[in-house]
Amino acid sequence: MNNTDELYTGCPVQHARQFIAGKWQMGILWNLSNQSMGFGEIKSKLPGLSDKILMQELDFFVQKKIINRNSFEFPTAKTEYALSSMGRSLIPVINAIVEWGYFNLQDEQVSKEMSLTPVPVIEAIEDGMAERE
Repeated sequence: MNNTDELYTGCPVQHARQFIAGKWQMGILWNLSNQSMGFGEIKSKLPGLSDKILMQELDFFVQKKIINRNSFEFPTAKTEYALSSMGRSLIPVINAIVEWGYFNLQDEQVSKEMSLTPVPVIEAIEDGMAERE
């Protein structure tokens, strides 16, 4: 731990950032928000994510008790990942970030990376807005 890390000890913002500030973290959590998934299923939902990085992120989330790893032997060997109750508590935070981004994106020039938001995510945001009206 370096001197700057010591400044943030006990900081709730820095604590929360460790789970959502990484390039792939919110995408992984978002994809697990409604169902458990296998490694390959998660990877297929996030184009450009390498096996190595996905495994590192999943291991981190499992260690921090954000995601549960469940292994099944029967009928075939399989490992699934699902949000823990603590992980599910992050979904409203991610929803708020996505919604804020959606509303404020209208004035920005859309880059190729920004256009990778899956259509179901956009539809869910729009459906949520319609329910509030």
